[in-house]
Amino acid sequence: MEKEIEIEDYDIEIIMLEQYKHLNIILENSYCTTCKKTSTITNYKSYLNKLNDIILRGFCLKCGGPVNRYIETGENIQSAAVAEHIKNVLKISKNKKF
Repeated sequence: MEKEIEIEDYDIEIIMLEQYKHLNIILENSYCTTCKKTSTITNYKSYLNKLNDIILRGFCLKCGGPVNRYIETGENIQSAAVAEHIKNVLKISKNKKF
């Protein structure tokens, strides 16, 4: 089973293309299952899953509970190809010994 690979914000920008301008809206409208409210996701880390979708794992600004947000990129052929390329480059770089 392929595990998630951590990515950086600049990777998200490259993957999301024009949709990146909406990232703040996504971050500010994440649902917290702890406080049962829409909140802002903070202190998040970003990952690519096996479907090349972006997963944001962070915390609720209101209560500090865990919040996950998924951004589907696999449906856009260009975004999916970019995500796959980034994932492959990161796999190679993690396996190299410097």
